[in-house]
Amino acid sequence: MEPLISPTPANWQHRRLDEVCTVQAGPGGSVLKAADRVASGIPVVNTTDISDGRITSTPAYMVSRDKARRLDRYELAEGDILLARLRATTSHALITTAESRWLMGSSTIRIRVTDAARSALLPCYLDCYLRHPSVHDFLTGQIQQGVVPSLTSEIVSRLPLALPPLEIQNIVVKVAAAIHDKIQAHEQVIQAARQLRDALIPQLVSGEVTAL
Repeated sequence: MEPLISPTPANWQHRRLDEVCTVQAGPGGSVLKAADRVASGIPVVNTTDISDGRITSTPAYMVSRDKARRLDRYELAEGDILLARLRATTSHALITTAESRWLMGSSTIRIRVTDAARSALLPCYLDCYLRHPSVHDFLTGQIQQGVVPSLTSEIVSRLPLALPPLEIQNIVVKVAAAIHDKIQAHEQVIQAARQLRDALIPQLVSGEVTAL
């Protein structure tokens, strides 16, 4: 197996993804049908709901709780990674507490660290690993192009994984978390500025408020 990231320190391991994770494709059309959609229920996450490493909002597609119970093998848990399967370039999201117990959609692939591997691989480190340009390029290069581009669970299972010691993984995760917090803080400032603009500009234009 040719590493995607090299050279790496001598104490790093190189494994195939399916040696430490389960890889699950989403339910097929015969299992999850358009008729199963309801107005309120358990959200189903599809490719269109994944952007910039996260689930963008509450998905529009939902199923009843009874249907969700019958599809429990497709249930999401905190720490899972959900890949967008039907997209020309690969993207993924790390599942948080907020999305736990939601369902994966037919256009996604779920990666879950096995119980046996949790002492050797942190889900948050795997999230960071998938962001490495070489890993991103490898997965994007494996997408089967066609009318609808697609990535298969078999290809994802064979992904080469660079696995550092846990103390290194923890450092990577802490740095990534600090950067994520800064991004969120800036996004909140931007959102507040947009709200101010949308509230103030109409008042200025109509003369309700006079610019100083």
